Amino acid sequence: MAVIDVRGLRKRYPGQRLAPALADVDLTIQDGAVLGLIGPNGAGKTTLIKILSGLLVPDSGSGTVLGYDLLRHSRQIRGAVSLVAPTADVGIDNNLTVRQNLVFWAPVYGLTGPAARRRIDELLARLGLDAKADAWPMHISAGQRQRLAIARSLLAEHTLVFLDEPTNKLDADGVRSVRQLIAELNSRHGVTVVLTTHVMEEAEELCSEIAFLAEGRLRRHMPTGEVLRSLGLVRPIRVQLALPPTAVFRRPDAHAFAGAVRIECRDPSVPGEVELTVWSEDTLKTTPELLNWVFASGCRLVGMATEWVTLEDVFHALAAEGGPP
Repeated sequence: MAVIDVRGLRKRYPGQRLAPALADVDLTIQDGAVLGLIGPNGAGKTTLIKILSGLLVPDSGSGTVLGYDLLRHSRQIRGAVSLVAPTADVGIDNNLTVRQNLVFWAPVYGLTGPAARRRIDELLARLGLDAKADAWPMHISAGQRQRLAIARSLLAEHTLVFLDEPTNKLDADGVRSVRQLIAELNSRHGVTVVLTTHVMEEAEELCSEIAFLAEGRLRRHMPTGEVLRSLGLVRPIRVQLALPPTAVFRRPDAHAFAGAVRIECRDPSVPGEVELTVWSEDTLKTTPELLNWVFASGCRLVGMATEWVTLEDVFHALAAEGGPP
């Protein structure tokens, strides 16, 4: 079932003379997905999230979020989704302690009594804020205030969560705990997550699919693994081989391995050894076939190194494409 299904979204802010913030964006997200929304600064990511969460009305376009009409039911959408924005301090009252902030917001999300206390205790512990529960927000770090904003947004246990750079300002432990929480929300509780991030490692780790925005246009939307393969980026797989004493070494043809595009053979620096470099568009497919060839050839594998295609590579390749999608 599609949790989000929108067509032709356009948005231009007053005074915006160049490219619009969003230009004819079509997007469908199925129940249970974790979508990574990536792109350079000014690409339209935050504008899209604001529209999908009912905070901003598009100039044109249509669609549904959780079955609610995007244009006519923005109030219902706002009440049915959770949003964590980079401006984490918005909604935090410095005259209330960390716990009191959550106690204040709990009734807004329909939580009262023992259920509210259990949920607050759970979130404080899960986000590493239990030791700061009685502290004033101005006395905790920016990263801890970000975690407090996340805790507040998750009080309601909504099935659709928007996270706009959720690990911004967090230290290493905070990043780890928030990433684990996102993974658990999705895998254990079936929450659909839309996540914006500039950290490609984060998107690659958490996201089942990727949407790439540039200049307000959606240029790619596909499963994460397909995005990694979509641009035909090649990476080397290097193997150091010890040759059998009586055999004649025959370099394999590149077409012998799925995904391989060319093979280079370097003169050995050690007598009786040879180094092969196989350049591949799909290292996950090429590597096992290359290893099978090594073992069948009678050669002994001395060493192996692979440079994997990462989402960082894809990000830069997509950003350099330009033009319409």
